[in-house]
Amino acid sequence: MIYKFRHQGSTEPYICGCYFLEPIRGVRKYLPQVKLEAHSTIISSISRTTLTQTFVNPDATNTLTEIRYTFPLFDGVSVVGFVCTIGDRVIKGVVKEKQKAREAYDAAISRGETASLFERLPDASDVFTTTVGNVPAGATIEVNITYLGELKHDAHVDGIRLTIPTRIAPRYGDYPVELASATPTSSGGIKITVDAQVPDGSHITSIQSPSHPIAVTLGRTSVAPNAEPSFQKASATLALSTAELEKDFVLQLVATNIGNPKAILELHPSIPNQRALMATLVPKFTFPAEKPEIVFLCDRSGSMGHDNKIQNLQAALRLFVKSLSVGTKFNICSFGTKFDFLWDRSRTYEQSTVNQAMRHIDTFSANYGGTEMYEPMEETFKRRYTDMNLEVFLLTDGEIWQQDRLMNLVNDEVKASKDTIRVFTLGIGSAVSHSLIEGVARAGNGFSQSAAAGENLSSKVVRMLKGAMFPHIKDRSLELKYEKSPVHSEDFSNDDFEIIEKVAALEVSSTGVLTSPLAVQEESQKAPISLFDDSINPNTETGNASQNAEDHHSHLPPLKCPKILQAPFSIPPLFPFNRSTFYLLLSADTIQSTLKSVIIRGSSVHGPVELEIPITTLEEKGETIHQLATKKAVTDLEEGRGWIFHAKTTDGQLLKEKYDGQFSDMVEREGVRLGVQYQVGGKWCSFVAVD
Repeated sequence: MIYKFRHQGSTEPYICGCYFLEPIRGVRKYLPQVKLEAHSTIISSISRTTLTQTFVNPDATNTLTEIRYTFPLFDGVSVVGFVCTIGDRVIKGVVKEKQKAREAYDAAISRGETASLFERLPDASDVFTTTVGNVPAGATIEVNITYLGELKHDAHVDGIRLTIPTRIAPRYGDYPVELASATPTSSGGIKITVDAQVPDGSHITSIQSPSHPIAVTLGRTSVAPNAEPSFQKASATLALSTAELEKDFVLQLVATNIGNPKAILELHPSIPNQRALMATLVPKFTFPAEKPEIVFLCDRSGSMGHDNKIQNLQAALRLFVKSLSVGTKFNICSFGTKFDFLWDRSRTYEQSTVNQAMRHIDTFSANYGGTEMYEPMEETFKRRYTDMNLEVFLLTDGEIWQQDRLMNLVNDEVKASKDTIRVFTLGIGSAVSHSLIEGVARAGNGFSQSAAAGENLSSKVVRMLKGAMFPHIKDRSLELKYEKSPVHSEDFSNDDFEIIEKVAALEVSSTGVLTSPLAVQEESQKAPISLFDDSINPNTETGNASQNAEDHHSHLPPLKCPKILQAPFSIPPLFPFNRSTFYLLLSADTIQSTLKSVIIRGSSVHGPVELEIPITTLEEKGETIHQLATKKAVTDLEEGRGWIFHAKTTDGQLLKEKYDGQFSDMVEREGVRLGVQYQVGGKWCSFVAVD
């Protein structure tokens, strides 16, 4: 596949396919792609996708020292498999700390061996790069990448939505050196196959694509075409003669009872007594609507001038404004390299302000230059009415590279407001930066929706607005309920009673009472060091700046990890008809009794809320839920949340305060621990495959 990138303000695409550097001139040469295949399997609300990309070294006489290709994956997916086939050699990747992976790759290349490295770009969580070294003359290169993902709830069809990104969205700002201009090379074909299967009690009613024409088979899957037909199975296929897609592939699946609450427990196949729980639901309940302050942040940068994006933004904004309720305060902010508000502060929703807003929307065009989101978002927070809840809607194509700064701003403001601020995102266009719209919504305790060109916006807009008018549910917590007879009699008496365990990122007791906070382990007593040692050479260096990766975290204080790791650390916000999913990683130190159910609790201005979900234990051991949980936990760490940000020392001091200079390295170490233990690639961990 030829992945395109367009620098802001330019009409020339930047090609991000597979390339190598010409030895003499250093010019990038792009390899022709033979084919691209993507095979996704949907089980309930989870997808497993294997992406296979095949290239050929066109030089029949010379070995290519190194080739590289860059490509997008949907934000939040958990990359769990990497296999590279070069000629007749198959090399399987393993996850290592990023520096260790790079060292292993470089060492293999220096020995003349074939090796490959799979990394995430630091600037965006949805862009990845694979590097392959020592490619033999004329060899065919096939790379298989397997990733897991949670499927989004699609408000338009009231079903689930699978997105396979096919382009790296154009983004404003300094772009990574991995992305460079080139002349497109010839490309082969593309085939995308999606097999779907829903659990007992559900049946598939429709499967469709708003982005591409697909062939659909109901009752069977591609892997078992001759099996007995079933209403619980379906398959969809897209086949094109070119490996270049102009927009992301989107598939919508509608099935009965697909939003019903589910809790699934998985046992790990190789880590003794390690378990993982996934709970997911599409809440169905109602409260009287609130009348908050609502501010619409509208992207009017130059990139919005393509593919009718500014027209779609106008249509969405008109519907938003028309659908507000009397008594709400609202405002509109337009942004690009500059920004301005319709009014100095939000005004009350009434006929005169509606008319003024509609006339203002009619003047919109993509004439605000580049895309600068931080300042308008910051100013929106500054101008808010502090006695009202603030609901922010960001309408954008998400085309910026430096995303962490914006997400940190939203994260900090939401926290400082004590959850009286929420941020929702609507991605507009066929190549949206999902890392941006998903990340901002996560930080803002809201949710995101995306609308490709030609998609109906009305149901998405109405659903999002209902979410913003919905009362804030606070104090969200989890409890685990066990069967009456525990396995370990030393933990409990043999009395016939149910065990309730409260879940937190800190340690809990078997009775559910919160015990002492997570504590940094004290270092053991060390032997004294002599102040006079004749063997010491005064010319010996005391340290080495280019320290080996083995010692990267050795200087940090040891840390005791939680028995139950909740991911994300805070239970996701609960909105009617919008899917929420959370995970628990239960270590071997947790109660080894049979889990019966998980209980979600929360509070609102209208009273407490509660739901108990029965737990189903999978018959076969597996790693899928563990790896999804790991990705969620690592994302929490990357975005400044997660258990370690709340952990305290034995004297009650936050780790991030006591270890101010070392804390970022401690966060990274925890991300590496999770990634390596459960074999999930990400910001701090890479896949390396050595011959």
